[in-house]
Amino acid sequence: MKSKLYHIPPLLATLLFLFSAATVGRAQSFGLKIIQVADSSLTTQDLQRFDSLWYDCMHGYGKKDVSNLFADPLDGVSKTNPITLLNFIGGIDMPFSDVFGFKLIHQQAYGDSVNLYQLDMGWMQLAALYHRQEKKLMRFESLNSFKLIPNPYQNLTVFASTQIPKKELAKAYNQVISTMKELGIDVDSFKSKPLTIYSGATLKDAYAYVGGLEYVNFFNPGALHGGMGDPFNRVILSGIPKPIHVHEVLHFAITFPCNQFIGEGLASYYGGIGAKPYDENKDEVLDMLKRKKTSTFSSAMQLWRTEPKFNNMRGTYVMAAIILERVKSDFNLDTYRHFVRHCRTDEEMINSLMALYEIKTEEEVFRHLFLK
Repeated sequence: MKSKLYHIPPLLATLLFLFSAATVGRAQSFGLKIIQVADSSLTTQDLQRFDSLWYDCMHGYGKKDVSNLFADPLDGVSKTNPITLLNFIGGIDMPFSDVFGFKLIHQQAYGDSVNLYQLDMGWMQLAALYHRQEKKLMRFESLNSFKLIPNPYQNLTVFASTQIPKKELAKAYNQVISTMKELGIDVDSFKSKPLTIYSGATLKDAYAYVGGLEYVNFFNPGALHGGMGDPFNRVILSGIPKPIHVHEVLHFAITFPCNQFIGEGLASYYGGIGAKPYDENKDEVLDMLKRKKTSTFSSAMQLWRTEPKFNNMRGTYVMAAIILERVKSDFNLDTYRHFVRHCRTDEEMINSLMALYEIKTEEEVFRHLFLK
């Protein structure tokens, strides 16, 4: 049976719990949080405690020291890093603060003292450890299952299960530096800050480690398509079978502020979507926009939420990359650089496109870029 754990503001949670007929019989209130389950027998005391720890860890992440929530804290680390404390399985780029709620897909005991929980948050999957005796979260590194090899290159350290040839590291690194130069970004600033990458190759070890989880519903052991970055500790987790996840590194390299749409577009245009170039999905994305009669950017965002295939193709990433491709080819480099720096909000992006192409409405701009 599948269970769902949601974190809701306390007052709203109380009202829902007391007055919602749909909630009665399948929701229980634990402190300020509600756990909803399809089968109440799955709501064990260990799961309740884990849920509370998870919430506190995510809520405090980047704001305060959360190492006291772990059975095996890292000495000298003021902000314990939840990403490397949890075993990344597969996902996409999202703010890490958005992972308060989750569906519990599977749980199993690992050894005499550790529970392993497989969590589905809609945009990614994680496996997390809970130490039953100490009643705290636990780091996967403590079990020494991966024995990763550090591969240093310039300001990067890439952890992988094998030694990575220097020419492969150099090729990806130079791709990042070339992008920064084209966008007019200071290269020295990027090179001066260390960045750690956990390479997708290690996920093969993760599959062996979590054992039967790969056969559980909703778990796709082939979903090596995404990655995520931790801005506080400058750590990247990569879910693609390449030594350096250029898309993710670019999120650290491109420093000027822009809306999430263009931010992902820049990372996709120069670094691809997962393990492949964005334009491999270009025709399919454009075809779906036409078939679904999409006419505005907001309606395209709805496709992201309602159409799994559009989501799987990274439809909005591809759309943003198409815009960048068009602006760069239709205007000079200075105009292109000016455009990407003036997309700090969705409204600014649309207004900038209307001004560039001398078009009066959002619908006309959308049609000009995607539907002709």
